[in-house]
Amino acid sequence: MIILNIIGKNLMEIYNNIDALHLKLGCNIQEFEGGAGLPTSYSDRLAEEINLLLLGCGLFDLKSCWLIALKGVEAGSFLQGMVTSDVLQLEIGQMQSSLICANKGKILHHLEIIRSRENEWIVSCDPGEGRAVGTILDNFHVREELEMRLLNPGEMLRLDLIGPDAEKNLVKLGYSPEKADWKFESGSVFTVKLNLGKLPRLINLVDLNVIQNFIKHVLNNDNVDLTGQEAFDEIRISEGIPRFGVDYSTENFPQEAGLADHISYNKGCYIGQEPHARMHHRGHPNWILVWLKLPEDSEANSGDALFHNAKEIGRITSLSGIPSKGILRGIAMVRHELAEDKNMFALAVESQPIIQHEALPNTIV
Repeated sequence: MIILNIIGKNLMEIYNNIDALHLKLGCNIQEFEGGAGLPTSYSDRLAEEINLLLLGCGLFDLKSCWLIALKGVEAGSFLQGMVTSDVLQLEIGQMQSSLICANKGKILHHLEIIRSRENEWIVSCDPGEGRAVGTILDNFHVREELEMRLLNPGEMLRLDLIGPDAEKNLVKLGYSPEKADWKFESGSVFTVKLNLGKLPRLINLVDLNVIQNFIKHVLNNDNVDLTGQEAFDEIRISEGIPRFGVDYSTENFPQEAGLADHISYNKGCYIGQEPHARMHHRGHPNWILVWLKLPEDSEANSGDALFHNAKEIGRITSLSGIPSKGILRGIAMVRHELAEDKNMFALAVESQPIIQHEALPNTIV
């Protein structure tokens, strides 16, 4: 059983010390389970953060992601039956995006899964999702030969380095790209690569006893600084990456959310597999996420309705705030039949259609 309520004094001190670095830069911090803070936005730094992510290196503090380890000879087969992706094909040191779905196929939780040892996998949960994911895993675990433990309270926390200089900065600390598990000072770091679209991203699980020095050493490099959720969202929108809780929710199927990289159709049974297979092989969803291109002077906002031939056909779910070459990028949930043609969308019944759309990079076909 996963112990879910063991946030000690030492961990809270680490949380507070890391959060102090964000607060010095005028950061807004959203608190999640166990008091872990997520840096959401900094005052007047968004353009600077985006430049760091695109041209240098941004440190995205994801200590609010619960890390649940499953270890044992049946850990892989148990997890294989719980999630949509094929965890058994992961090599040690690899990471994949995945989902937990309900029996009828709708999404319950978004996950990222690391294979850390031959018989060990680490599930990284989205901020605020950890307790619910842990409860599901506990409830389904009956007799399988495995143990589950929460790593955050006493072992490690997650820090992401994003940008073209991410690997170079880690190498200075002792990281070798050929080995996921490496030493930093008196502790260890487990580093895996999972790019953010085309942008390099290194996910680091860092020992608690060295995490503050790890951050200090990373930030001592040139063209590196802290970045938050707002800047991350700008990048993911520009790369066509939907976000759980923003672009899709527990009301959606994976096919609606453009998550081909989250699901395996040939690995065998898992929770929700039958409705997914039926939809994939015999039909299509009623709704689907698409990638938008809007003129930079358009007066659009996230949540706005989209129209075609004077009929409402969907809504914008994410919208970039910073244009590139006169274009704003966005993501929208629209009727499937409208996603398949090239007709442009409008922002109002009487408005001129000005919004182009295309399939997301990982649309399920």
